[in-house]
Amino acid sequence: MNCFAPANLNIKSLITTETGKGGTRSWTVPGFARLHGCTRNAQSLHTRSCLANGNGNVKQETHGIGKRDGVIIVDHGSRRKESNLMLNEFVAMFAEKTGYSIVEPAHMELAKPSIQDAFHSCVQQGANRVIISPFFLFPGRHWHQDIPSLSAEAAKDYPGVSYMITAPLGLHPLLVDVVDDRIKHCLSHVAGDAEECAVCAGTGKCHLY
Repeated sequence: MNCFAPANLNIKSLITTETGKGGTRSWTVPGFARLHGCTRNAQSLHTRSCLANGNGNVKQETHGIGKRDGVIIVDHGSRRKESNLMLNEFVAMFAEKTGYSIVEPAHMELAKPSIQDAFHSCVQQGANRVIISPFFLFPGRHWHQDIPSLSAEAAKDYPGVSYMITAPLGLHPLLVDVVDDRIKHCLSHVAGDAEECAVCAGTGKCHLY
C-alpha cells in the first residue's frame, strides 16, 4: 500500500550524470523529503495516515496522537536479551519526550512482548485506536507482510478498536545526524576520550582492527 505525503511535504529529485566510454547518461534519484513550516510539538503535528487500519482501507486523517491512542514501537526481536532490553529503553525515552499516554514495546518474533501482547496492553489501558510504528530503517518483507499479518491477528479480538501501521524510519534527514553522532562517539572511544556507548557497552567490539 502507498503512503500518503503530508500537505507540507516538499520532495525534490536529484539528476545524476555519469560519463564513460559509452557516452554520458543521466537518471533521477529521489531526494530527501523535507517538512516545511511544521511544528516541533509532537502533540499538534498534523500528518496523514500511511498504511491500513482495521477495515483494510487507507484513509487520509488529519489529527495527531490523543489520550485514547496507543502506540506500539515494534522491532524485529532478538535471542540476545540485551538487544531486546534496548527497545524498552527507547520506548521509555520516546514516551517521556512525546508525552503520549500509552506507549508499548513489541518484538515481531523471537522475544516477548509480541505485537499481540502489546496490542492487548494498549486496549487494557483504554486505547480505542492503536498506531503500530515499525522500528526498522527501510520497507521490506517485514513491513509489507509480516507486521501487517501479525497486527491483523492481534486486532481480531478487539473489533471496536481501529489500528494503522506507519512507515518505517526511511530516509529521514535527522538520521544523518544520528549516524554522524554515532561515528564520532566511536572514534572518540577508540582514541581513549570517551567510554563505550550504550550499544557497545561490555562487548569490547568498538576498536580498530
